[in-house]
Amino acid sequence: MAKALADAQKPGNKLANAGLLGRLGDLGAIDQKYDVAITTACSALNYLVTRDAKGATTCVNFLREKKLGRSTFIVLQKLKYLKKQYEAKVSTPENCPRLFDLVKFNDESLRPAFFYALRNTLVADNLEQAIRIAYQGNTCVWRVVTLGGELIEKSGAMSGGGNKVRRGGMGSAVAKST
Repeated sequence: MAKALADAQKPGNKLANAGLLGRLGDLGAIDQKYDVAITTACSALNYLVTRDAKGATTCVNFLREKKLGRSTFIVLQKLKYLKKQYEAKVSTPENCPRLFDLVKFNDESLRPAFFYALRNTLVADNLEQAIRIAYQGNTCVWRVVTLGGELIEKSGAMSGGGNKVRRGGMGSAVAKST
């Protein structure tokens, strides 16, 4: 699918003017220290980013026409409502960083896409710290991921364990968007 979309974006081809920027995880970078955390906490790294809804529609129709499968698109044009949230100053418990603040990217227009995908997810060093900062009494107030890949959702659900962690969802070098 990725190769077919890339080929279709070349000048003169069907998606040349669709405003397809690429896979979210390829449009930003994060220090390798946070690789497991971001790959665990952000399934949207595999979503595709387009500038507007018309471009996303063109891409969806292309995928259907070519029988290439399904994809989810983040439409930058539709994320303006998030601006106040990502520009707001956030005070975090124990000064834990937000994943959103750790992502680097070259194109400022991508900021809403990364906030959409990450929101105010915090990064804790370990599960003990994550539990301490996620909950206030019996209420979970923060979504927290650990450096080791354990995740506490705002619903209070916790995931982790196993022998393998997820990694490689985002590189450590920023790629150029088109």
